[in-house]
Amino acid sequence: MSAISNVDRLVVVLRQRLLEQVQQPAANRADLPNETQRQATGFEQLQALAAVDDIEDDQLRRALIQNILSEYFGPELLNEAKFQQVIDRVTDVLKRDPKLSKLLSQVVRDLRRAAR
Repeated sequence: MSAISNVDRLVVVLRQRLLEQVQQPAANRADLPNETQRQATGFEQLQALAAVDDIEDDQLRRALIQNILSEYFGPELLNEAKFQQVIDRVTDVLKRDPKLSKLLSQVVRDLRRAAR
């Protein structure tokens, strides 16, 4: 039995969250109950970012990953340089995995559609 690395755990969490985003209709996401203020604020920020035409998909993907990881680990890490490096690495790993990249692209498309 092999040990699961921290990156593997992050990928599992992200995969689960991305699947939840894809499976939940965009119209229902805006009306989610406020489980925590952090989640609502993070999702609202993502929607606002998705509404900006000049924002590239890569930037929106990274913002999504940052939102999910800060929700999981806590928002106090957002200003830490090492945390930002982790976000960059995780985003790169997800981009290189064909299935996860496709899932991430679907979530970005849904975010853009919901923002319009």
